[in-house]
Amino acid sequence: MIWGIIAIILCIFLSMKIVSRKMKWTKVDKMIRRIHIPCGVLVLVVILTHLIVTRDVWPTRSVWVIGTGITTAVLLLLMALGYVFRKKLKGRWIVLHRVGATLIALLIVCHVFTYYVDLLSYKRDVSAINVKGIDAGKVKDGTYEGEYDVGYIYAKVEITVRKGTITDINIVEHDNERGAPAEAVVDDIIEQQTTKVDAVSGATNSSLVIEKAVENALESK
Repeated sequence: MIWGIIAIILCIFLSMKIVSRKMKWTKVDKMIRRIHIPCGVLVLVVILTHLIVTRDVWPTRSVWVIGTGITTAVLLLLMALGYVFRKKLKGRWIVLHRVGATLIALLIVCHVFTYYVDLLSYKRDVSAINVKGIDAGKVKDGTYEGEYDVGYIYAKVEITVRKGTITDINIVEHDNERGAPAEAVVDDIIEQQTTKVDAVSGATNSSLVIEKAVENALESK
């Protein structure tokens, strides 16, 4: 996320070129003009880095968040190519540059907006998780599958019950931010033989989703 924030700050700084020209801040305008190209290259590098380091969480992001991010990077690459061939483009380069800069600004706004809409929805879904607690002793023997999805985190599990005891919990799929350590919650569930465990210190959102997936599996009996 830090790379995204840096990219936004750089873009705001670049947009000051328009403000300084309109407000006739001569010194500010000259200073921005001198570093405009290097700053633009830095924006491209930062946004590409942002896309690369966030690849692992793409499956948990909406198509709008991914789409606006990739389109922004593509437009920046095209603008970089346009700058290289600006002499051949002549006067068209300025027009293309301004249109491209406007589109990129709009895409970044859309990217940030859709990200926070998704984030708010995710937080709302997590806060609504209610793990009631199912006693394994009341579940018939067999193998059960269950899943739970809150957008940024998804878990699918397979539970084996033998003689009223949960003998195995297999995490079939777990899409998460950086919540892999939360998978240890299955050991607590097996130990306590209930879906609502007490010994999860600092329970994470991922552990709650896994608990709910286990509960959904046992409720499918």
